Order: sequence, then structure tokens, then C-alpha cells
Amino acid sequence: MDEWLYKYSGQNRRGNTAATWVIADRDYRVVSYATLSMTAIDRSACPTPLAKSAPAQIPALLVGRLATDESAGGLGLGTQMVLFVLATALDLNNTAAFRAVVVNALNVDAYEWWQRFGFVPLDPENDASMDLYLLTADIAATLKEMNPPFVKPAE
Repeated sequence: MDEWLYKYSGQNRRGNTAATWVIADRDYRVVSYATLSMTAIDRSACPTPLAKSAPAQIPALLVGRLATDESAGGLGLGTQMVLFVLATALDLNNTAAFRAVVVNALNVDAYEWWQRFGFVPLDPENDASMDLYLLTADIAATLKEMNPPFVKPAE
């Protein structure tokens, strides 16, 4: 994850393929980051809550990467980054509408961790799939439930 951040995040931003958000410590060392980009999901491969009344290619916001430095583990920075991403998603949705936020979990532990935020399996019938989504319509409720200090959920 470090290698991608330092080698490719700038290229992705300049190429307009992904934006990277970071949390840095007081020495300006990145301790957590997340990338966001737009994507589309084929409606035929989606569960009903996501597919209902949607176009053939469902617009979505992709959390492409999310990482926290091991030295900062246990401080809740990953959680704060997810909450920031979700608050950002609400703002972005006002300008460029999308149906859901999607993520491909790195492993089973990450898969279960994302579910804490209300993300649900994109393909619940496929045990091998690590793809999850959260409907844009459910983001405000998630933020309200998590009650982050830096964001006031829309009512």
C-alpha cells in the first residue's frame, strides 16, 4: 500500500483516474489514506436494492484503496478516514449523482470491517466475492449512527 501511495497516487490524480485523501501526523508523515474514483456497476450483476429502477450501468463511487500505517494501528484512523470518505460522498453526490459507494475488500478481515459501516455484499451468493456497497441513500444514517465529531449529517 505504501508503494502505491508514493509511486502512483500523483499519477492517478494527474490522469484524473483517482483522488487520494490523506491523514498526516505532526511531522507531515502520511498515516492513513484513501482513494476515490467514479465507477459503474452492471445492473444485471446487482442485488435488488441497488438495481431497482437503475440504468444498465449504475453509477457508483469507488473507494479504491484505504490504508493505515501499522505504527498508527488501533487509533481509529481507518474509521475516521471512512467517515470522511462517506461525508465527502454526500457532498459529491450533490454535484455528480451516484447510486452507491463500493469497495473491494482486501481480505476477509477487511470485508467484515467494512460491514461495520453498513456496507453489504454486492453478490451475497458468491462467498469468494469481496465486493461490498453502501447505497448513497443510506450514508447519512450511517454517519449519524457513527456520530463523528467533524461532520453534521444531512437531515
